[in-house]
Amino acid sequence: MESKNLLFEIGTEELPSSCINEGMQSFEKNAREKFSRNRIDFKSIKTYGTPRRLVILVEDLNVFQNPSEKIIMGPPRKIAFDKNGKPNQAAAGFARSLGIQTKELEFAETERGQYLCKKISEKEEETRKILPEILADILNSITFSVQMTWADWQTKFARPIRWILAVFGDEIIKVKTESVESSDFTFGHRTLSAGKIKVGKADGYIDFLEKEGKVILDKEKRKAIILDKIEDIESENKGRIKAIINEELLDEIINLVEIPNVLLGSFPDSFLVLPEEILVKAIEYHQRYFAVRNDAGKIIPKFVVVQNGIKDSDGSIIKGNERVLKARLSDASFFYSEDKKYSWENWIEKLKGVVFYSGLGTMYDKQQRLEKICIYILSELKQKNIITDKKIESDCVRASQLCKTDLVTNLVVEFPELQGVVGREYAKEREEETEISEAVFEHYLPRFYGDILPKTFTGTVLSIADKLDTITGMFLAGNIPSGSEDPFALRRRATGIVQSLINREFDIDLGNIINYCISLYGGFDISKNQDNNRNAENIFSFIAARLKFLYERQQKRTDVIDAITSSGCRSLKEITRRYDAVEKIIIEGLFEDIVTPMIRCKNISKNKEFTDIKEELLKEKSEKLLHEELVERREKIKNNNLSGSFDKSLRELARFRKTIDRFFDEVLIMDKDESVRNNRISLIGEILSLYLGMADFSVITI
Repeated sequence: MESKNLLFEIGTEELPSSCINEGMQSFEKNAREKFSRNRIDFKSIKTYGTPRRLVILVEDLNVFQNPSEKIIMGPPRKIAFDKNGKPNQAAAGFARSLGIQTKELEFAETERGQYLCKKISEKEEETRKILPEILADILNSITFSVQMTWADWQTKFARPIRWILAVFGDEIIKVKTESVESSDFTFGHRTLSAGKIKVGKADGYIDFLEKEGKVILDKEKRKAIILDKIEDIESENKGRIKAIINEELLDEIINLVEIPNVLLGSFPDSFLVLPEEILVKAIEYHQRYFAVRNDAGKIIPKFVVVQNGIKDSDGSIIKGNERVLKARLSDASFFYSEDKKYSWENWIEKLKGVVFYSGLGTMYDKQQRLEKICIYILSELKQKNIITDKKIESDCVRASQLCKTDLVTNLVVEFPELQGVVGREYAKEREEETEISEAVFEHYLPRFYGDILPKTFTGTVLSIADKLDTITGMFLAGNIPSGSEDPFALRRRATGIVQSLINREFDIDLGNIINYCISLYGGFDISKNQDNNRNAENIFSFIAARLKFLYERQQKRTDVIDAITSSGCRSLKEITRRYDAVEKIIIEGLFEDIVTPMIRCKNISKNKEFTDIKEELLKEKSEKLLHEELVERREKIKNNNLSGSFDKSLRELARFRKTIDRFFDEVLIMDKDESVRNNRISLIGEILSLYLGMADFSVITI
């Protein structure tokens, strides 16, 4: 089928870096959905973004929709025809509603028998005729975490839309949003191009825009240019300097420029008295510069800045950047000096004046809770003999006392991005042990999906405690994430808990810890009249959902997680080990021997009440044998589970099938004698409990 390339560009005012990544993902996702829904095939979709535009290039978009056929169902054949096989009023009415003769009707086989129907081919429309509606729909479906409206517009977008470019082959596609109509014009670089540029066709747009508009659409190419230019600067200095490339910062900078130019600047060496980590972060986070080391690995008073294409022929640009950085570092140096006047005790006291969240107390209250939660987690670990070193507890207590203090330091108040970093550096300066100073920083880890995890044991425990406390408090306050809304980043925190627990293989009951966290809010009014059992289940389910999220990212099954958590298992380590055992059983072909008898027991015992089994009421040989085997296998499964041999437990269940099948084949469950009948139902209930104690296998789809 004939095809053409489609170019669709949305021009805007300067987009924040994060919005570009979000917009590109949403743009492509919606384009794929809309073209699929409208039955238009294409070879590929490529998405691009710069500070002033979001672009999709659709390669080989078919010029016609794919043919489609839909079936309109009518009445059953037995109703639509009389006893002589002639169509009656029902058939005639159905044909009339379709504008056809009864002889044109067809029959379709269904589970409920034959039905009258009519297959109707949908018209194959020209793509160019329906593109205006499709593209408008795509544009209006693009979403961002932060959106805005402007003027009297109803349209929401990350920033005001200023132009729309829509070309299919060489034909302009008319798209309108509010007062902006599409054309075959775009705009190049704000200062390096001539301004408005006519685009004749979709083909070759990337090269055309770079040549005529001085804009590099491909962010990977912008990245390569930046890194190449940094290497050039390093080479010019004979390898004596090396830029510190922060990948997160680099990704942000790529989205701040349309054509990058890289410059080397300097600052007074007097600022080198600042702790290295604080100095580097101040350079990176506030100015979006790269710090520089010498060939010995020491920070030197230089920085690398990426500009949006402007040449610095007279040196004025780099001088301006040097002036701004000097001012920022002067502030940092001043606040650093001021902070030296305060003690830990001063800062801990100041936490009493910082609100954690309305109704949830102060940061001092939170710090007190963290200390208790850490001790509780350690007590759980001690019960499992995971830790025996008494010093670990004193380290966790000390780290929990210090971890929030930097929030009230002058340096963090001025540079919020340095929280954790400042705390760690101040702890080092005040000669706290390395385990403690690192934990002060690490308790914020991981900060996002894919971030590093805490390396120290103390940092791991404190990280879990901090995130659990925040999630618990926000759930009690009613701030539960819904849809895409998650203003307190609770999903990210829950993911961090899951990653830390699995990474350290902490075999602890998360349900117990959640209940303890809830109890620590007992003195606050917000906790009154709450159903804490329900809150605890909701919090655990929320965290378990992040385990499923991580498994989905690894192309692993999530229904197995649901099956296992329904058993009441609340240890993430145990859940993951049970998961591995279930996967193994499925691969070995034993799953059917587990799920079939379980479902049979589940169906028979549904809505039934159970009592203790009375052995004297077991009359038949098959039921006596079943009971004996139940007692035997239950003990084996218990011991297997205690030793973590979950695959052995599952094999015990698989081997149980033969005896269960024999019982159902030979014994009448619904005996006339009520006591015998109830005893047999209770026996089935006991067997079901044995299965459900491992997992609800019925929710697993093979």
